[in-house]
Amino acid sequence: MRRRSFFAALFGFFATIAGYRFWRGATPALAQDNEMMGGGMMGGGGMGEMMSPENMRGPMRTGMALFERHKLIHRTVTELPNGVYDVTTSTDPTTAALIQKHVVEMYERLDQNRPFPYPMSNSVPEMFANPTRYQRKFEMLPHGIAVTETSSDPEMVAVIRAHAQELNRFAKEGMPAMMRGMMQKLN
Repeated sequence: MRRRSFFAALFGFFATIAGYRFWRGATPALAQDNEMMGGGMMGGGGMGEMMSPENMRGPMRTGMALFERHKLIHRTVTELPNGVYDVTTSTDPTTAALIQKHVVEMYERLDQNRPFPYPMSNSVPEMFANPTRYQRKFEMLPHGIAVTETSSDPEMVAVIRAHAQELNRFAKEGMPAMMRGMMQKLN
């Protein structure tokens, strides 16, 4: 079973990359009309949901752009007794805008109880499964965003801190960190 899961995850990873590259180069009309990514070939939740047109225009597209620009991203994380305060910035204006957009998109989804299937992360599914067990706020900065995430629940504090460290790895290493995270989930 693990072998099957490994190949399913590997297929999903390459499908994500291919889908993103396709979407990035596609015209808006073509991207909206493409049923293969959202419903046909990969439908039914899981990877199909992750690759849905809504996600490919939103969090997946923004996230993949940030992975490509990871060397332009700077993060500092300060652990608080009940969570984290982190600042994510870039001197590149396009990257700074993407950072801001991504946080706003994800927080909106959390507030609207619209989970985001993200198999590369251990922390994101926990955060979406428990959006009322922690508090979150952000402050727009000229070159990025400052985020404060806290909880009175020690288990959620651990998830919040794990997420901050996961984002640090993503910003430092890019796609290899994402792939490693996906493979770790399979073991």
